[in-house]
Amino acid sequence: MKQILSNKYFQLVLRFAIGAIFIYASVNKLFNPQDFAKAILRYDMLPVFTINMLAITLPYVEFITGILLITGIYKKGASMMAIVSLFVFLIALVSASARGLDISCGCFSLEESSTKGDINMRIIQDVFLLIGAFIIYKFSDKFLPVTDTGDDTQTGGEESIKY
Repeated sequence: MKQILSNKYFQLVLRFAIGAIFIYASVNKLFNPQDFAKAILRYDMLPVFTINMLAITLPYVEFITGILLITGIYKKGASMMAIVSLFVFLIALVSASARGLDISCGCFSLEESSTKGDINMRIIQDVFLLIGAFIIYKFSDKFLPVTDTGDDTQTGGEESIKY
């Protein structure tokens, strides 16, 4: 199983899929921060003074996370950022569902109302995205592979220095 999860092509597809979802989710929010602020406010979870700051910064975090995942730059950091974001999103969605709020999640569209089934579907979607992000974090290569280029027993244990 580890061979499949750490396979570079599987990792590439997973990074591309999650990265593309993060970018797609950020676009509408980037161009409509006032509507996104209203969507955040409808969750009734955060102090009002934090809403605007979050509505402006969160779409950029999503967009940058998506770009980093797709390009493979800072894979561990980008996947950790996705994990943290998805965990926070899940807390908000589960809270809204448990309280019976009739709101749109604000994930991909900024409509005012939605069905409870839509929020439950987003919870399931976020769980799968969270699992995918964790797989990227756990099984992606952190650094470029380092190979041993010499056998120091041939030099008597001394390292040779080449200029």
